Amino acid sequence: MKACLASGWSLNVPVLLTLLVALGVVLMARWVSRQRHFPGRESFIVLHLGIIWWLAAAGLELAAQVPPCKVFWASMAWPGIIGVPTLWAVFLWQYVNSIREPLSLRGFLLLGLGPLVASGLALSNPWHQLFYGPGTLPVDGTPGAAIRYDHGPLFDAVAVYVYVFMVFCLALVTRAALASHGLHRRHYLAFVLVTCVPWGANLSYVVYGWTLFGFDPTPFSFAFTLVAFAWLILGVRLFDLLPVARHLLLEELPDPVLVVDPRRRVIDANPAALVLAGQSGGWQGRVLADWPVYGAELEAMLAAGEQELLLTPAGSSRYFEVRSRDIERVTRGGTFVLGQMLYLRDVTERHCSELKLAEALATSEERLRTITRLHEQLQEQALRDPLTGLYNRRYLAELFAREMARSQRERAPIALALIDLDHFKQLNDHHGHLAGDDVLRAVAIQLTGNLRGSDAVFRIGGEEFLLLLPGATGEESFARLHSLCQALAGQPLLTRVGRLSVTLSAGLAVWPDQGETLDELMQGADAALYEAKRNGRNQVRRLTESTLD
Repeated sequence: MKACLASGWSLNVPVLLTLLVALGVVLMARWVSRQRHFPGRESFIVLHLGIIWWLAAAGLELAAQVPPCKVFWASMAWPGIIGVPTLWAVFLWQYVNSIREPLSLRGFLLLGLGPLVASGLALSNPWHQLFYGPGTLPVDGTPGAAIRYDHGPLFDAVAVYVYVFMVFCLALVTRAALASHGLHRRHYLAFVLVTCVPWGANLSYVVYGWTLFGFDPTPFSFAFTLVAFAWLILGVRLFDLLPVARHLLLEELPDPVLVVDPRRRVIDANPAALVLAGQSGGWQGRVLADWPVYGAELEAMLAAGEQELLLTPAGSSRYFEVRSRDIERVTRGGTFVLGQMLYLRDVTERHCSELKLAEALATSEERLRTITRLHEQLQEQALRDPLTGLYNRRYLAELFAREMARSQRERAPIALALIDLDHFKQLNDHHGHLAGDDVLRAVAIQLTGNLRGSDAVFRIGGEEFLLLLPGATGEESFARLHSLCQALAGQPLLTRVGRLSVTLSAGLAVWPDQGETLDELMQGADAALYEAKRNGRNQVRRLTESTLD
């Protein structure tokens, strides 16, 4: 900006022509704002402002004599460069889809983020040189010479953003042309042709370096496009045919349609609505609440402010989906509601199909719940020992992996203990296997009853159990196992042959100091268990270096 304060200015022919084009766009925007409403009108008017901004920046760039000032005004043009194709896409979307509601203020603000970001990248170029590269220099040494821009990666990224909107515009009008017929198709084909003009101008500038007055021709092509579109929309007045076409469509429509005024009086009805109500004459001006067969339900729907209703007329087996739409007139003073249109769409077949489908879905969901429940039961049975109800070896690896991951995050230890019932084979041989099963169940109950909520107990063999104690240190887990050992030895277990005294031997290893994997821990705990048995059983041993020896 400082360079512009010290720069000279030249009011040459290109500058004057640019100002005249900008003035023409201003006059056209004023003319369009006074014309009758059409879809996308507000976006179309704002689009003029974007082109005016772009042309103004172009004129100042052409008038500036100092290269830094020219680059500055080229950077200032980016709100228009990004905003024009963005608003162009919004306008075409609204026009092609007959969307008459203007874009909200929030929508305009969101669309303004792209131009703001691009402008910030361009204006901050002196600090990063990623938008215009070091090769951005005048084409020659004469005062006011045009600038040859060295486009950097940020410029290319912004260009891709612009091209996405331009491709969207072209695809939108092309699809509308393909979906139309006759006169409407020719109308939209003209849209396609006009939309290609700025696209071609921009590609010729970027790819082949074609210029107008040594400048990007794109803003001038957009100004031409605005004039062409305004003529196609407001000059040809093709869509003045629509009111007549819509009236003919209403008469031929097989679904009932009613039009009511603000006092809820029926002022128009198509033949299908009259047949359903059994009316032939004298109906116009009748209050909706007194309209035969289905008027009361429609009155209640409007009174409640509802927009949709499923209607079943009295004495009829048909179902109608009712939709209400305000009939509005847009003027400079605001929007006025002239009445409402009630459209009754016959959905009997669809509704009956939906009822059957809902019944079938309910049956399927019940079956799915049953299957899921059975699957969960089977999965639970596969993971648990049927005799004791404890987890079996299948679930051990999964639980250990989960606990190890959590312990790694929390930097906490995991204690693993192997427990073996002493002389269990002799107990089976002397008292029978059924009594042995009673002992196993009783031991499982005692082990489970002395665990924390985070602990887990497994039956991994005939009389072998495994305890997994997340978060327990070696000293803590040893004390708990020792207490379990003493409690079992001091309290005979009740079985079908009477109370039997049972003792246990246990080996203890702690992750990660004494093993980093499940197999290593089990091997260490097994070595400690063997040490406990070798030293007289009915005791707990921890894994030590002497144990490993």
